[in-house]
Amino acid sequence: MTPAAATLLLFALKASLLLGCAALAALALTRASAAARHLAWLAGFSTALTLPAASAIFALLPAAWSPHLTPSLPPVAATTRTVLTITADASGWYAAGRIGLFLWAAIAALFLLRSAFGQYRAARLARQARPWRIFENQPVRLSPLLDVPAVCGLANPVILLPDAATTWPPDRLELVLRHEAMHAQRRDTLSQLVSNLVCALYWPLPWVWFAAARLRVEAELACDDAVLRSGERASDYAGHLIDIVRGLSGRERVPQGGIPMARISDLERRLRAMLNPEMNRRPAGRRMVLTAAVAALSILAPLAALRLPASAASPGGISGVVRDVSGAAVPQARVTLTFPGSDRKEVATSDPAGRFTFEPLPDGKYALRASAKGFALSAIKELTLSGGNGADVELMLQPGQVSESITVSGEGTPKAAPAPSGPPTRIRVGGNVQATKIVNMVRPVYPPECKAAGVEGTVLLRAVISKEGDVLSLQRLNQMVDDRLAQAATEAVTKWKYQSTLLNGQPIEVITEIDVNFVLSH
Repeated sequence: MTPAAATLLLFALKASLLLGCAALAALALTRASAAARHLAWLAGFSTALTLPAASAIFALLPAAWSPHLTPSLPPVAATTRTVLTITADASGWYAAGRIGLFLWAAIAALFLLRSAFGQYRAARLARQARPWRIFENQPVRLSPLLDVPAVCGLANPVILLPDAATTWPPDRLELVLRHEAMHAQRRDTLSQLVSNLVCALYWPLPWVWFAAARLRVEAELACDDAVLRSGERASDYAGHLIDIVRGLSGRERVPQGGIPMARISDLERRLRAMLNPEMNRRPAGRRMVLTAAVAALSILAPLAALRLPASAASPGGISGVVRDVSGAAVPQARVTLTFPGSDRKEVATSDPAGRFTFEPLPDGKYALRASAKGFALSAIKELTLSGGNGADVELMLQPGQVSESITVSGEGTPKAAPAPSGPPTRIRVGGNVQATKIVNMVRPVYPPECKAAGVEGTVLLRAVISKEGDVLSLQRLNQMVDDRLAQAATEAVTKWKYQSTLLNGQPIEVITEIDVNFVLSH
């Protein structure tokens, strides 16, 4: 699973938990008013919508340690080494995860565009409608493009009525206008937009769509309660609502982005609620709104602060950036960290922004170096970590020096070099030199489970090549790499066969270092 997919899954789980809390609150408010239940659902949708922004804010908060900037040092000479790259196609699961992530983003974008287009059409419909009257400070307009009354607009809601409303009985018109005016006063168009945005972001979750339907129904019930609180008889109101719905075919023209007064699918629920004399019809007061807001924030804050273990900041780490002399970031630079008093090394590759990270690390002194093609090596020979604090360093790469030479030949016999004293001993040989003497190279096999999980990495090995050309004392130098990759590299390198290295005609043991890069082709 890619890090982006893992983050998306975590957000889906958080949003599900938020809407689950809203569902529990609405269930606990079964005997309360529809306005109270609508407020509970709205709190759940509002927190789910602000969850990504809140998580980003928590991610920007300072960690427990404060990094300090270590100045870059001048470049030093670089050494050579054997580098073997094992490239494999991404597995079906890994590739499917990337395709699934792209599919989620594409469909989410379509839903967002649909919501934006709906708001645009609703606003245009309101502008094109004919002004008719003002009801409770709300403008009322007539439109031949509607079959049912509706409310459109976010900042300044407008009540839209079909042209046939001019022939309605006065009492029906009064009930309809009172219902729609309550939608406008409650800003239910804005609540509907919030639910639409959440549905677009978390569209694969079916319970999100269920919650959006519950929010819509509770909004209609709350407006019905407001009409009944004004003194209207429930039986009269139900009769007028049935008459309005009776003329609908199920394919009525409803403005996208607006709230229609009547839907055939919601009629039975609304009639049972308005004809129930024991139903609680109280509005949501300020105290209830404040309580819902505090409860929502108390749940949102810990969820937003929760991060994946891999993305949580670890104390005692070394991170930094690789730049060139112009200050531009250098991607794909190799950064090597050497541990104090041991042969252990770790390697990292700078990302497109030039950033790299080694964490967590114990207190101690470390050596750090960076190299990239076409640049001289940059190194920090001593970097100290203490007290669990981390360090943020900047490695400056300078262009490699260009040298030219000319050979002048002449006749004569060169002076013989003095013969070495004592028996041949084990010597260090640069990696590229030793690589040219490999007789049989067994290429490592990319572990299938690592391909499935999208795991990449570099394995650093140090080997002793015997006088007969066998690999002896193979040692793993880095630990911040998947053990399965290290095992695959070790099993292959132990089977390598080299030509004997001769010194003055006698075979000797040599030491070489090998890098095995496991890379997935995306």
